[in-house]
Amino acid sequence: MMSFFILGDAMANSYAKMFNLVFRNELYYASYIFIKKAAEKNQKLDQAKVNLVLDKIHPSVFIHDFELDKFARRSTQIDFAVAMRRFFKNDFRSAKLKLLKIKPNNSMFVESNYILGLIYLTEKENKKAEVFFKRCVRFSSQKEKTGFKSEAYIETFKNRCVQQVARVAFAQKNYTKSVKLLSYVKKTDYIWPRFLLDKAWNYYWLGENERALGSVITYQAPLLQRYMVPEANYLRSLIYYEMCYFDKSEEIFKEFAQNTWRYRNSVRNASRNKLLQMMTSTSPPESKAEQFLYYYLKGFKKDIRHFTYLQAREQLASEIKKLARIRSLGQARVFLNNLYFYYKAIKEDYQDFLKNLSNDYYLQILQMRNAFVKLNLMISLNKRKNLVSSQNENEKQSFEELDFSKIKNTDDKYIWSFLGGFWADELGDYAVAIKNRCVK
Repeated sequence: MMSFFILGDAMANSYAKMFNLVFRNELYYASYIFIKKAAEKNQKLDQAKVNLVLDKIHPSVFIHDFELDKFARRSTQIDFAVAMRRFFKNDFRSAKLKLLKIKPNNSMFVESNYILGLIYLTEKENKKAEVFFKRCVRFSSQKEKTGFKSEAYIETFKNRCVQQVARVAFAQKNYTKSVKLLSYVKKTDYIWPRFLLDKAWNYYWLGENERALGSVITYQAPLLQRYMVPEANYLRSLIYYEMCYFDKSEEIFKEFAQNTWRYRNSVRNASRNKLLQMMTSTSPPESKAEQFLYYYLKGFKKDIRHFTYLQAREQLASEIKKLARIRSLGQARVFLNNLYFYYKAIKEDYQDFLKNLSNDYYLQILQMRNAFVKLNLMISLNKRKNLVSSQNENEKQSFEELDFSKIKNTDDKYIWSFLGGFWADELGDYAVAIKNRCVK
């Protein structure tokens, strides 16, 4: 049984010793309490140990820790924690001042650059944002994996930064650069399916409809169907419209109404507890409406927010168990109260995250329906024009295959014939070989 002593005035000058004691027993959330106490008294701790603790603490702890406000105007060893709270309180000026002081040898340097990039994006300074996102990508390869932040975590975080750089390029209408950046992400990464939609929009604006359509049709692979969000379906319909396959475009809208629109209320009305239950469940619900939401959430089960939530809860449960074993529970009560607060804060923030996902999904459905309505109006107008001019006597438009040589070569190209066949075991970035039927 580890020895323990009460947190009191008699020990005010020994926070370093107390920090080392709880750190040695892998009580990282308890260690964080002593780091704050030492910072308050201007006592220096081993910076490497401090960084390791901050690297293990869930960000929700920093966000809800009002005690960090006292360090907002002074430099301490917990500048990253203070910056996280200032960022979420929209005090971007203070957050930037803190984050810019964090050096490359700090274990939180990668995350610091990501937050700086987000701040500059919010302030509409895209060029500055790009600088920090690129730095995040570059230094991710140097970040050491730990028991808490695995190689998969580091790779996924890097790819988040890659995506942000690509989106900055997209905003600047540099679609070729954006596609090139997105292509750096491997298909083995869980975030890769989300990049397909970004790629598809880039191809669309480059005028490469075959490639754009291939990217969204990739979602029809059994492993990826949960990523076929309303926006992906709308883009698919839009591309068919652009290629004058009007019946096919209308058909997709009918599919959207049948398979998505009808379940919108189950998405809007899902409670925070229900969403958490779905997210932690290993089997789908019986209701078709609930299955609709369950499979969408399943696409986020390998998201950083999900597994950091699970790891933090596990770590806190372990620390609470250890502290509860101390013979004189009164000596550990100050720690337990803090740990219970952290435990609750992390859970509530994660539930908020899930509810935000649900609300965003509902808004996607509404927005895409409005977009579909406008698109259908354009389809009807074009179909009437075709009938009047007798350019298209047969409205049952069959697909006309395109000569493969007409599709531009890329480093990673697969031709999908669209006429039967099966999905290969290895997922790819497909192109659809159908001919543009529009009369130029």
